[in-house]
Amino acid sequence: MTDGTTARAPRRRRARARVIALTGVHGVAGAALVRRLEADERTRRLVLVDRRAPALPLRDTVFHAVDVTATLADVALAEIFARERVDTVIHAAFHDRPRRDVEGAHELEVLGTRAVFRAIADDVRRAGTIANVVVLGTTMSYGAFPDNPQYLDEDEPLRGGVGYPFVADKVAVEREVAGLRTRTGLSVAMLRLAPTLGDDRTLMAHLLAPSMVPAVLGVDPLVQLLDLDDLVEAVRTAAHGRADGSFNVAGDGVLPLSTVVKLCGRLRAAVPETILRAALQATWVVGVGAVPGAHVAYLRETFVGDTTRMGEVLGYRTRYAVGDVLARHHRTRSSAQRRAA
Repeated sequence: MTDGTTARAPRRRRARARVIALTGVHGVAGAALVRRLEADERTRRLVLVDRRAPALPLRDTVFHAVDVTATLADVALAEIFARERVDTVIHAAFHDRPRRDVEGAHELEVLGTRAVFRAIADDVRRAGTIANVVVLGTTMSYGAFPDNPQYLDEDEPLRGGVGYPFVADKVAVEREVAGLRTRTGLSVAMLRLAPTLGDDRTLMAHLLAPSMVPAVLGVDPLVQLLDLDDLVEAVRTAAHGRADGSFNVAGDGVLPLSTVVKLCGRLRAAVPETILRAALQATWVVGVGAVPGAHVAYLRETFVGDTTRMGEVLGYRTRYAVGDVLARHHRTRSSAQRRAA
């Protein structure tokens, strides 16, 4: 792999294979997607965009160093999309869990998204090659409220983010997606991903890592999960298709939080909500907590996405149900602990 040029002679690809641009190659989803897309015969060329290149060498891949938060990033991106004749953009340059640098996180997630979308709109305006866009979001955008329906379909309002900048940025990105559709008429697949396991860097993995997992006393919300392999395959399905709209992406089934904690070999530490909120915020402020106090709502209420559209419109069905996701996570952690010992 080289900066701006392909490395090695390309392998034989299908004539109609796509040129795919991927932003955010160092996040959980981005890193997993790099390998899968590069190996996919439906990908004629993979164009990576990030501040720094992946550490592992790849074939048939182009890397362009771009900070999407920089001034004139949209101009640089538009030039790259045009030069590489990109027809599909996967926007995955998002944080996997809350950041203490709220302003920096907002710059990446919201302002960075605007830069990417301006470049896409410029390509469309110039009658370029981009015809399909995939954006990664979260079911947390629905918010965690006691009046949530049992299953939230994609037409439900996005009420998350009040007092929680991490979620507020995700909701703001959804507004940018709606604006991109309106301006360009492109097919844009907005994938609202359920809490994901399969990599220790995910938010859910961090929450389940301690021996005592925090919980709200007196409630036991239902939990929906997504395996990282299914996340990657759902994104690939959207990238090679032309599905337009929002799609909840999750494994089949739900489990009470208490059962999730038990199946991970952990203990549930349930305390009153006010105490838990204060404790989470205190550990967050001193730099040792996984989430701020505002996250307590997601430990108190159920926010489960209806995945009907994922199967019927996106054309993807997950392989791993909620119990399988947990079993795979537990096996992976147990193996890692044995190796460390």
